[in-house]
Amino acid sequence: MGLFPEWVGSALMLAAAAGVTLWTAGAVYYDVCGGARWGRAVAAAWVVAVVVAVLVWQPLWQPVAALLGVVAVFLVWWFGQRPRHDRDWDPAVAVLPRAVRDGDTVTVEHVRNFEYRSPTDFDARYETRTYRLANLRGVDIVFFNWGSPWMSHPVMVFDCGPDGRLCFSIEVRYRRGQDYSVVRSLFRQQEMIVVAADERDVILRRTKFEPRQAAHLYRLTTTPDEVRTAFLDYVGMVNRIHARPRWYHGVCANCTTTYYRLPNSRWRLDWRVIANGRLDEALYADGRLDRGVPFADLRRAAYLTDVTNVTPEAGFGDHLRRELERRRHGH
Repeated sequence: MGLFPEWVGSALMLAAAAGVTLWTAGAVYYDVCGGARWGRAVAAAWVVAVVVAVLVWQPLWQPVAALLGVVAVFLVWWFGQRPRHDRDWDPAVAVLPRAVRDGDTVTVEHVRNFEYRSPTDFDARYETRTYRLANLRGVDIVFFNWGSPWMSHPVMVFDCGPDGRLCFSIEVRYRRGQDYSVVRSLFRQQEMIVVAADERDVILRRTKFEPRQAAHLYRLTTTPDEVRTAFLDYVGMVNRIHARPRWYHGVCANCTTTYYRLPNSRWRLDWRVIANGRLDEALYADGRLDRGVPFADLRRAAYLTDVTNVTPEAGFGDHLRRELERRRHGH
């Protein structure tokens, strides 16, 4: 007997084979068959074929080795798929932003500032806005949560003083008719977009018309150099995606993991980067949020949804923050 009993080795091989088989079945269904109904039968046939091979082909390592060989060939094709800019996009993400820097000035084209009657019924409005780096005052983070304690969507809001606020949101660039799917996001089915938008657009799109979504706004504790660096990192990513499309991935390249892969971001080895519904707790523990009050009190005071839906358009962001400040101090 070696280091492990024979059954342990067999169990590990079976677990690996099951994981590889299920992932490949998903890739066959989504990426080969395009998510069509008949694709379910093709994916199921693949799973059945692997199960039969494992049951009748002995010793076990041989069908597992054959499986890995077939999947390796499949991966050559799978990784060869390329993201594109020329798809039939959902109107909310149809236009990519672009930024031009001239010394201390950054001009952002196609800043989204829609007027919504519902998430799918809106007046599309894009603007060109100019920001001076010298006017950067700070950065807020807004977490949108739709019911799960483990999942949220973080959005960065840069305060540029007299130039206004600019919101950056790393999102799925949905194709027309698509909706969010964790499983779909693990395959070559969705490209990425960095939305540059007015914060009223980003917040109301989620809080006013999707009652399940709870929003919390926190001011990040940062230095002026960190704010400037983060702003320019987002500007750089906006331009890189404009020049070359990029896949969105539900784990490896999503709204949170992508941020921690920005050129000047500090890599964070923390399970809450994946389970980002708890990321605000991690930021608080790191001193990146205000530590002057217990976290539960800070989070309660940061709740945004009830305020946003009654906030006037004029001075939207300033009004939000005044109301949250009153709440925090018990007024």
